Amino acid sequence: MKDFRSKKVAIVANCILNQNSKVIGFAKYKGMVKEIVDLLYEYNYGILQLPCPETLFAGARRWWQVRDQYDTEGYREHCRMLAKPIITMLKEYQKEGYDVVLIGVDGSPSCGINLSPTSKKWGGPPTLRDEDAWNAEMINKPGIFMEVLMEEIKKAGLKEPKVIGVGLDLKDAEHWNNEEITNIIAELKEKLSK
Repeated sequence: MKDFRSKKVAIVANCILNQNSKVIGFAKYKGMVKEIVDLLYEYNYGILQLPCPETLFAGARRWWQVRDQYDTEGYREHCRMLAKPIITMLKEYQKEGYDVVLIGVDGSPSCGINLSPTSKKWGGPPTLRDEDAWNAEMINKPGIFMEVLMEEIKKAGLKEPKVIGVGLDLKDAEHWNNEEITNIIAELKEKLSK
């Protein structure tokens, strides 16, 4: 019996396929990041969409947050719960020899792979001025959800998938331009080719 599957799956951050889950001010597209979806299609990847931990935890009208604010036992437990079905799917894919890649959003306090924001100034009343909002420093740490997901993958004894961070949250929508996505796609293409 013929079967045309590629046995290639990209596990992607929710907002890559659904910009409506972004915190207000960070949606750069009306719906999805089509360039990333098109590239995954071109490379014959199926897509497994992660749930948005922030929307499920704090709602669609949540305040901007940094990694420090989500780094709580309650939020980590929430992320562990969300990771369970992903771990189950990953077990099946690995058992069948699938090539799996995990794509997160660098700059996100939850879904960053390489970079997430931190600031000791954030907290208390939501009164940050625009210029203060960008005082959050990017640190070389994954976001909380990605950190928890990788811990759960390790706990389950699974092989770590290739991880790729796309820099969609390094700037807000107001400071975003088409050159940004061109660079992201070039970098993603290079990493998917390896």
